[in-house]
Amino acid sequence: MSNSERHTFVLVPGGWVGGWAWRHVLAALRKRGHEASAPTLTGLGERSHVGNDVAGLGTHIEDVVAHLEMEDLQNVTLVGWSYSGVVVTGALGRLLTRVASVIYLDAFVPEHGKAFVDYMNANVRQIMEGFRQQNKAVPPLPLEYFKLTDPSVVQFITPRFRHHPWRALFEPAMVSPEASSIPKAYIRCVRHTQPALDEAFERAAAAGARTATIDADHFAPLTAAELTVDTLIRFA
Repeated sequence: MSNSERHTFVLVPGGWVGGWAWRHVLAALRKRGHEASAPTLTGLGERSHVGNDVAGLGTHIEDVVAHLEMEDLQNVTLVGWSYSGVVVTGALGRLLTRVASVIYLDAFVPEHGKAFVDYMNANVRQIMEGFRQQNKAVPPLPLEYFKLTDPSVVQFITPRFRHHPWRALFEPAMVSPEASSIPKAYIRCVRHTQPALDEAFERAAAAGARTATIDADHFAPLTAAELTVDTLIRFA
């Protein structure tokens, strides 16, 4: 593989999970000669014991920015999946010289001043608001919601799910105008029914992003890793 074909991927985990959710994708990317890392966000995954009661969106943005800066990563393909589409979008204004492109994988892409919770349906918003009022982290949605059918995947995910810091779900995203110059792509996982993601896909396409759909559920990094890797490389 030539240097021009070798990419540096930073894969940001979605909500309620840690970097572990990218394990198959990380292994496949590295096997193909690419550099890849997946920083776990504060209060989640193996860092669930750190700051779960105080972490906000700004904290998660700082996690991503610090990872790229401390590892001195350049020409990065930054990947946001699900909740972390909000994180990636918020981080771009501070990473203009380090990020070469952004890929949203079945991700929520916030408009300026909107929070993750704003893209939930009324029932989910009400549940999240209840935990916010109690100052408690928000438990994950039942895996049945995502229609996962592979028992081994369910068995792997279930004990690793962690409650998500509520502040991160309610804190509005600030979108940097300068970030509009960074090339973007959006990959929609069509087995997952979520109107807000359909809308994000359409907004991305209208803004000039490259787009694709893949035959996968929302947990594509675990259930369709090779397909995910193929598509990430194609858009890097």
